[in-house]
Parts: sequence; structure tokens; C-alpha cells
Amino acid sequence: MGKTTVNNSLQLEELLEKKYGERFEADFLSSLMGGVSGSFDSKRFHITFKAGEYLLISTSADGKAILDELLPTLTEVMGNENPICAYDLQNSGNEEKDAKPTLEWDIVAPQDRIKEIVNGRAFSDGSKILNLKLYNGKNVSDYLESEQEKEDRIKNARIYGIDPGCISDVEAINNLSEVDLYFAIDALGGHIWRCKHDMAHGRIPKIDLTEEQYALEYMVYQTTKFGVEIPEPEIDKHITRTPSYNAWFKFYSNHFKDVLTDEQWDAFQQAQEEGQDTSAFMPSGHWTDLLEEPMQKSLK
Repeated sequence: MGKTTVNNSLQLEELLEKKYGERFEADFLSSLMGGVSGSFDSKRFHITFKAGEYLLISTSADGKAILDELLPTLTEVMGNENPICAYDLQNSGNEEKDAKPTLEWDIVAPQDRIKEIVNGRAFSDGSKILNLKLYNGKNVSDYLESEQEKEDRIKNARIYGIDPGCISDVEAINNLSEVDLYFAIDALGGHIWRCKHDMAHGRIPKIDLTEEQYALEYMVYQTTKFGVEIPEPEIDKHITRTPSYNAWFKFYSNHFKDVLTDEQWDAFQQAQEEGQDTSAFMPSGHWTDLLEEPMQKSLK
């Protein structure tokens, strides 16, 4: 089987559409978000893909048969490299019966990735890996972390929410007002999203955004100073965006992006630059108001 050149998610989507016709249906604009989502023979699936590096495909609990059929095509896409493993992915909050059959390729550092998977570090959102099968002929026990390795890793670990990443002036971030912290999170989050979007389309070269992600999650955890409820940072886990945090962010986003007129926004920015009182431009109410409404509805 020859090698298929696929450089981004859009080309992968086009390849699958051409090969499988009506059996394959992609979600609208899914490839523009750096992956491919949709249905194959009416079974839901999602592919996370980075050309020349990795591919992960998960399907609905009853969709394992489509993974078997897609395996040769996706292997070709990955330079005729076999997947490193197969497993059932139980997302956080879901029952074991709903675990999603999954295939994963990694052609950059497969041994490191397998070790992450075996030792429960593959997913930082609380997802569990069940029924793990390796494709390299080795046993799962070959990758189990020793106690000394675990101690060394924890001792030297960087933790999301605690490590400031690329933030050069940590004290300045720690002393931001609530509103200014929102603006900092919104700006950096938008920057990361745009970079990932442009990389997926090949508009910009591939860049490592690890330090930016650490900085973003450091700032997100800073919202706890203003009453936002977020679990404490843990090794190997990203900061969880809780309903509390989502309400906080939505409260300020709605106000500054939807409520203020263009004239008010310009006046607000000018007042900020000149060090004037900006209280007239602040939202009314409190961000926790957005938490109360859904709770009340759920009781009816």
C-alpha cells in the first residue's frame, strides 16, 4: 500500500469523503477546528489529527466495526505505521457501558505515549482507559512505572494552574483586578485558539503552545480569588473549567462583547488608559446570577 499525503484535517476529511461516499458524513466545519467529526454508517466518531505526528479516532460504544474498516486507510495516512494501541475510552462522568472504542497512532514518540497511557497520564480530564491492547507485541506490564520513576517524575513535575508558563511578570498577574484578569484570559485564550486554527489550515508553521497553555491555566486558576470554584491543581491534570468558572467568564464576556456599545467600549478603554474611574462601564449584578437560573430550572 502506498503512502497517502494528508497534511491537515481538511485534507483528511476530503480523503474520507472521496473514499467512502455517502457512508461518511462530516460535521459542518469540523475540520476547521483541527479535527474531523461526523458519522460513518450512522455511527458517531471523532478524529484528532496532526500530520506526521499522531492520530486518535474514537467512535460510539456500538461503533467498533467502523474502526476495523477505517484501520487500513488511517494506517496509510500515518505513513503505513500501525497504531500503537486500541482501548475503550470512558469519559469522565460516563458509565463504563458508554466507553468509546478508540485507536491511537503516535509516530514521534510511541514508547513515551504508551507509557503515559499505561500509567494513567494520557488524559488529564479524568477519562479512564479500559481494555487496553498494545500493537507492538509487548505486555502492558512492560510499561508500568517504577516507584522510583514515579517519585522522580512528581518531584520534577510542572503542574497546570501553578506553573506560570510564559508569564514574565507573575506578580503583575497575581495583582490584576477581576475585570483585568478576565481580559488577560480572553486575550491569551483567543491567541491559542487562533494559532491552533491557523496551524490546522497550514496558514502558519507548527508552533509549540505549551508555555502559553501553562500561562492560560495559571490565570484561570487565579479566578478562585474571586470566588470561582475550581478543583486544586494536580499533577498530570489540566485545570477543570467548572460551571462556576464558565458562569464567571460568560458574565464578563456577555457584558463587554454584547452589552456595551462601540461608543461605550471606546470610552471604557480611554478611561482605563488614562487611569480614570471605570465603574460606570462595569456589568450590573454578579456572575453567580448565571449559576442560579439553571439550578432553579432543574428543580421544576
